[in-house]
Amino acid sequence: MTRRRISVFAPMGTVDHQTGILNATRCFAGAGYEVDFYTVRNRRYALPRFESPRVHMHVLPVTFDSEPEPRWAVTLLFAAWVLSMFWRPQRVVFAGGIRGLFAAWLLSWVRRVVIVNYQTELYIGEKLDTRAARAFKAMERSAARRSLLSIEHDAQRARLLASDLGVPMERIVVVPNAPLGPARAQRSAYLHERLGLDPATPVLLCPGTLGEAFRSTAVVEAAQHLREGWRCVLHSAQPRLADEPYIRDLMARDAAGRVVFSLAPIPYADIDRLLASARAGLVLYAADQGPNTATVGLASGKLSHFLKLGVPVIVSPLPGLADFVLRHGVGEVLDRPERLPELLDRIAADEAGFRARCLACFDAHLAYESAFRAVLARLPA
Repeated sequence: MTRRRISVFAPMGTVDHQTGILNATRCFAGAGYEVDFYTVRNRRYALPRFESPRVHMHVLPVTFDSEPEPRWAVTLLFAAWVLSMFWRPQRVVFAGGIRGLFAAWLLSWVRRVVIVNYQTELYIGEKLDTRAARAFKAMERSAARRSLLSIEHDAQRARLLASDLGVPMERIVVVPNAPLGPARAQRSAYLHERLGLDPATPVLLCPGTLGEAFRSTAVVEAAQHLREGWRCVLHSAQPRLADEPYIRDLMARDAAGRVVFSLAPIPYADIDRLLASARAGLVLYAADQGPNTATVGLASGKLSHFLKLGVPVIVSPLPGLADFVLRHGVGEVLDRPERLPELLDRIAADEAGFRARCLACFDAHLAYESAFRAVLARLPA
């Protein structure tokens, strides 16, 4: 009997932190597929590890040492490499992110493949005033239209994607950007031990990419209002240096000494312990940096991961994101930086209630496995 087989294209060095791609791979293996996982190596990040023997790792025989990798060089090298390894007809390719989609699209012109487009970002509102920009958008539209399915994290983002790329809504599946498994409350001192904080220090944690799309300056400014004893940990998912101009500027704004900068990424295997160190999670996105952040909604991986661990959140006043948090009673909305201590006090006054609602909300609305069944059901036999 021929075993069902699927290929996952993940041509980015940060794949160990790409929750959706890792989750999909594990779900394919759990459903009985043999999974060929194609990726690239970047010295600055660890390669992912998979427990299932059904997952077979293939790494591009070129190692990168930059952040980020040269995108087009990686995409073209990766596409040429996988082309040399693909000889079976009718292979299903799960294309992770825009690089994976472009590689799968290039492959589809010379090999018969079925593409599942995992849309990690929205490239909407990009200026199309150069030939390169117009060519990029034309290729993205062509690749998405050639795909059997596209996966988005949020219903609002799915509608935007359909309008921008000309993909019918019935070919888009909504799967939350969430970790695997049921919700389970955790407590941890991981950050305290890692950063040398007193174990009794209450931590407000803002993890992820440091930059204005994620309102890092606003995080530091809001942290100046924290009550005595509190610390805000700004944790970078990418390696950053204290002498970078942007990081120096953030540090200079911390006049009250309330912010602890954690500039070295951690293995994804430690992410639960990292997030569970927090009394509350700070989940901020910019409204003025384009639709990709303004419409983040359930595409926010840190939102879902905090809720899975029972950690209440404080979020930006963005439609979708703020509505979800307030509707389910899992956190508060930060409309002004000086209100941060007030919001933390409100969470502390009903901490057990907030934590219980976080766990219930995750299981009811963000469970990855149940949503991903719709993808599995649409794959060719």
